[in-house]
Amino acid sequence: MSVADKTNSAFFCLLAAALHESGHIFALICYKENPKEIIFTPFGIRIERNSFNKLSFLKEAVVAFAGPFVNILLALIFHNTYFSKINVAIALLNLLPCDPLDGSKIVENLLKIKMAEEKAEKISLIISCITVFPVAVAGFILLLKSRYNFSLLFVSVYLIFFIAVKKKNIPSTH
Repeated sequence: MSVADKTNSAFFCLLAAALHESGHIFALICYKENPKEIIFTPFGIRIERNSFNKLSFLKEAVVAFAGPFVNILLALIFHNTYFSKINVAIALLNLLPCDPLDGSKIVENLLKIKMAEEKAEKISLIISCITVFPVAVAGFILLLKSRYNFSLLFVSVYLIFFIAVKKKNIPSTH
């Protein structure tokens, strides 16, 4: 992408995404949990963690918020620049309470402080389902208006797929 991109958009997007993930890693290290593995996927970066060091739900929420926080901080530092706008977009997208995004992890972990884990996971799943609908509608409208920009619609399809897979894996209480 960077070779064909004369505007450096891809570079700035990748830089903002890498700094976002470094926020999560920094928070983990602050809590004395070193990442076991960092995996690059077509849909982002996944941080595999050592399972023997279980963080509290509040600390998990802080780790989830650390990535968007870095993007918000960068947006403020580079105010009114293209890089600032990219960071705002990444922060806002990741703060959506829709699984697998950071916002969902924040909400789910905060709910787990107040209620049983299984109930918190189900409520988080319901919130994800409710959240993804307007994202999909906005993606469809964006595609219709622009006639070429399908990125938000693609993101919503990915989120719907992820939610469907997660829903299958949550045990029923009937």
